[in-house]
Amino acid sequence: MIPGTGPIHNMQEAWKRDKVGSRRVRSPSLADLTDAGPRSDAQNGASPGTIAPLAAPAPPPDTDASFTLDAELLAERRAASARRINVGQIPAVRAGGFAILCVIAVLQDVRLGAAMDRPQLALLLLLNLGYAALSWWALRAWYGRTGALDLGLLFLHLDLVVWLPNLRHLEQTHLFFACLLLVRVADQVGYGFRRALYFNHVVVASYLVYACWIWLYRPAEALWADRLTIAATMYLLGIYLAFTGLVSERLRSRVSQAMATARELVDSLEQQKEALETQARDLEEAGRRAEQANVAKAQFLATISHEIRTPMNGVLGTTELLLETRLDPVQHHLAETAHHSATALLALIDDVLDLSRIEASKLTLQATSFDLRALVHEAVDLMATTARGKPVALSCTISWRLPARVEGDALRLRQVLVNLLHNAVKFTERGRIVLDVSVLAQTEDAVQLRFEVRDTGIGIAEDQFDSVFDAFTQVDASSTRRHGGSGLGLAIVKELAELMGGRVGVDSRVDHGSTFWLELGLKRAADPPPAGDVAAAEPAAAAPSDAVPSAHVLLVEDDAVNQLVLAAMLEQLGCRVDIVDDGEAACGAAKSTRYDIVFMDCHMPVMDGFAAARRIRAEEAEEEGRHTPIVALTALALAGDRERCLSSGMDDYMTKPVRAAQLAAAVQRWVGAEPSPG
Repeated sequence: MIPGTGPIHNMQEAWKRDKVGSRRVRSPSLADLTDAGPRSDAQNGASPGTIAPLAAPAPPPDTDASFTLDAELLAERRAASARRINVGQIPAVRAGGFAILCVIAVLQDVRLGAAMDRPQLALLLLLNLGYAALSWWALRAWYGRTGALDLGLLFLHLDLVVWLPNLRHLEQTHLFFACLLLVRVADQVGYGFRRALYFNHVVVASYLVYACWIWLYRPAEALWADRLTIAATMYLLGIYLAFTGLVSERLRSRVSQAMATARELVDSLEQQKEALETQARDLEEAGRRAEQANVAKAQFLATISHEIRTPMNGVLGTTELLLETRLDPVQHHLAETAHHSATALLALIDDVLDLSRIEASKLTLQATSFDLRALVHEAVDLMATTARGKPVALSCTISWRLPARVEGDALRLRQVLVNLLHNAVKFTERGRIVLDVSVLAQTEDAVQLRFEVRDTGIGIAEDQFDSVFDAFTQVDASSTRRHGGSGLGLAIVKELAELMGGRVGVDSRVDHGSTFWLELGLKRAADPPPAGDVAAAEPAAAAPSDAVPSAHVLLVEDDAVNQLVLAAMLEQLGCRVDIVDDGEAACGAAKSTRYDIVFMDCHMPVMDGFAAARRIRAEEAEEEGRHTPIVALTALALAGDRERCLSSGMDDYMTKPVRAAQLAAAVQRWVGAEPSPG
């Protein structure tokens, strides 16, 4: 056996130290096979032009359970592994190999009966052990510090030179001990064909040089025929061994390609990860901005609603009061036109607010039991007033299978039907408009209904069916269109229908009219009480008078126009009205005077209506049995405003603009009888 040799790729110890210094059990990895080729040149500072077969044996990279494809980490592990093998493992194997040669030399002398104290044997043993120790010390002290000189490669060549004296000693029995030199070729097979072939030539050349030295100094022992035969045999065997390295080289090449592909994949995944992280950050930022935009939108809607409804209350209230005065026909027509225009503007504002509530998912349904037949007739009667002046006949047909009462949100269903009817009236110049209600299916607990609004209007082209329910969309959006409108009515119909669990659609032909339909499922409600019970209950229900009691009212309002309008409306109802313009004054007035009802605005200087209501309730708590009805009369009309008013201690909630009839209903509801003197 040649000292200091053995397959380098099999020299990996069972325990390897990882980058943090711990030791783990490992097995040969893909990186070992891929990078088993020469790398010591680069590690020792060799120039890039060094011929590959002459490169120093580079140990396989150190990999463990914490497998990585990170290039920097792999480079660190390879450098640490190369030093560990060249400084520790290979010198240990070399020392063991020369120790074995010493044992073989001693055993051969014993077999031949030679004296053990011969100087030649002592010098050979000293050479072997001294060389092993010197090479170990040199590698430990100078490995990685010699620049272009690769100590690992140097000692692989010096091993052959030091082994030649051992060969000279062993040839006393047989010349074929020279074939053991081929172990150097065998241990380089793992690095590939070219490296093994190179050392095959080095081994044969070394043996031939040795043979020439024998011929020069001991011609009788030259034995050229035998030695040339041995050299040829060694060369052929070396060629064979070198060719076996092609398998390892091919495998290493494939694994190297696989590792390169893996690294590209990892790089691609890293790039995708970074892109996803960037996208996530962008989405998070977009979400934050969208949330800010929603907050800003809600604040804008709240502000614009309040700022528009406040003067609208003055416009509608003033025109309503004006219409109740003595006017000539022209004046009455002008005042009525102004009132209708203001009402249309208010309807547009309500549509915008409804759509914003739906889009923000803040509109909730209020399920109640109601008479669907009465609701349908009410919607048709309401739109009949709007269609007055047009040669259009409005009617409705209701299936006899329709239950007496159903359960759902009556207010929103009425809004859907009114919007559909209003759309039909707007686009029908003459002819008929029919609201048909049919029963598609029913069970003991529910009923599936279909509402159809058929008209003889202008119709809709088929390619516009999909966009007719979009917000702010008109069938005729040109500047010369004959029919106005914001395009919100049908958009609200669709959103409300979906919110109620139904669906809407349209069938139409241009110049032949349209049919808008709504399919909706509703729960059955309990049937009304028998007619006898109703009759018995009628006297009690009819007891309250329609007349409004002459209540003592505190009006808390900071806007001068609204003070004028609301006070005039209440005084027309027979109420005595005191007016204050902020919450602080309202608290003082409510403490000093016992009012029958308080109409409270919410946004006011000094103290707002919410704080004023809480303070009034706190002061009333000190007086047992006292509770003054407080009705919010505000321009706040967004989702949550009603709940905010009620949670602050108010009893009811009304939004501006308000009509005299609404004020009368509120006074009747909360006062209900002639108040006592204040």
